[in-house]
Amino acid sequence: MTAYDTAAWAPAFTAIAGSSAALTGLLFVAISINLGPIIKGPALVPRAIEVLVLLTAVLVMSTLLLMPAMAAGGVGVEVLSITLIAEVFVTMIQVRSVGRLPRTVGPRNFALRVFGGQVGLILLLIGGVSLVAQSGGGLYLVVPGMAFAMVSAIIGAWILLVEIVR
Repeated sequence: MTAYDTAAWAPAFTAIAGSSAALTGLLFVAISINLGPIIKGPALVPRAIEVLVLLTAVLVMSTLLLMPAMAAGGVGVEVLSITLIAEVFVTMIQVRSVGRLPRTVGPRNFALRVFGGQVGLILLLIGGVSLVAQSGGGLYLVVPGMAFAMVSAIIGAWILLVEIVR
């Protein structure tokens, strides 16, 4: 079945690995350009770390999923392991950020940030469990989870690059 066969998904994982690596580089450029304002903003350093965690998790996961002849159960364990580590970091960052938010960041904006950071990871967790169980969506959940995490990271990088100077 293609939902559990990583070889059939190699083009998708190649594209995701390349784009997440490029976005990680762009994040470092954004941080370098706006380092002063980022360091001065109490909510911006955690935001930068959150974006970095999401992109790194997607990069590592997509790279590992390109390894040939991986059993679906092993792939599921990899997806679950990387996602759980990312989930712990992102959740800790988001929980600690609640008290540091400037007044300009309303509860709606923070809720959207949390939603964006968590949905991709939740899809990855469900996809990992599905791969281990060999039932459910498998990689059909993993790839959208990666894409959602990348979109969330892109929005965070945009904030660190453009919105910060407004």
